[in-house]
Amino acid sequence: MKCGKLTESIYERSVIKVMKTNSTENRKYYDGAGLGADCAVLTGSPDLGIASVKCTGIVSGQAFASGRDKKVVVRAYLAAVNQMIARSANEGAPGLHYTYANVTVMIPAKMREIKVRGMIGEVSLQAEETGIPILSCNVQVVPSAAEPSAVCVVNAGLENRGDGGIAAPKKRAMADADIVMTKWLGLEGTAVIAQGSAEQLGRRYPADLVEAAAGFYGYLSVVPEAATAVKSGADYLHAARGGGVFGGLWELAAANGVGLVVDLKCIPVRQETIEVCEFFDLNPYELSAGGSLLAVTQNGGELVRRLADAGIPAAVIGRTTQGNDRIVRHGEESRYLEPADGDQLFHYDQQKDQKV
Repeated sequence: MKCGKLTESIYERSVIKVMKTNSTENRKYYDGAGLGADCAVLTGSPDLGIASVKCTGIVSGQAFASGRDKKVVVRAYLAAVNQMIARSANEGAPGLHYTYANVTVMIPAKMREIKVRGMIGEVSLQAEETGIPILSCNVQVVPSAAEPSAVCVVNAGLENRGDGGIAAPKKRAMADADIVMTKWLGLEGTAVIAQGSAEQLGRRYPADLVEAAAGFYGYLSVVPEAATAVKSGADYLHAARGGGVFGGLWELAAANGVGLVVDLKCIPVRQETIEVCEFFDLNPYELSAGGSLLAVTQNGGELVRRLADAGIPAAVIGRTTQGNDRIVRHGEESRYLEPADGDQLFHYDQQKDQKV
């Protein structure tokens, strides 16, 4: 395809048409922004019961994803949604209104239109399922791009926030509280690797293991567990992703000025992730953890039980502490947690084509 913005004909048939085809609830929004109109204006609607709502603040989440997998745009979209959901929960927001996503996709010139159509189809289906529509989708053909990448920004109106400044979270992680982790570590990274290297992995592992690992895309939203955590009175939520669960724990502690002690044996992991990481010599604790939520709460056991009732696996993996020490224990051994040295997905990208 020619570099620059998609042509009008390609945009109409492979972006707008695909998004409308895969949408029932959200299709009314897909005329708001299009070719030559990279912004849209929303007005209050009495039909939605929100015309008189005073939205005096904005909460925003943004995320980036790159890779050759067909769900690269979905990963950016869900990561941004997860960030926005966690931040709005920490804000103690009484209500969110006008919640929408804006997506920019950058693709290499050699990519075929049918693949673009597939990526847009995947993210539009996800938006329909999540309930947060994509207000605009800007696709650019970039001559220097080696693989597709996507940036997603999600914005929502906050009710009754009118001070005009950037709001600090109302909820904070306090010391001497439990840390609960939902689902399993390395979900996003495992899915990307299993899909991108299925043939290589299939030479060593059973086909059903590789297929199950690639299916981890289905776990990348934290919306269900965030709702349960908020209802359970969790003190603070953090959507883990870059740098894996170790990166998420470091960010949680740094953002709240607390220390932590985590038991390595308590961090839940799937066998598929262990095998995938062993094959490519990766550290699973630093593998992209999109889909896992870290919740700080006074009664971790009770939150784990409520999550289980909602069909969401979770575990208490440690506690917050006074001071700044961030400690990881494994049996009788202890070590200090360090800032993540990037994400293991990038190490995978560097060696995937050389691995036999």
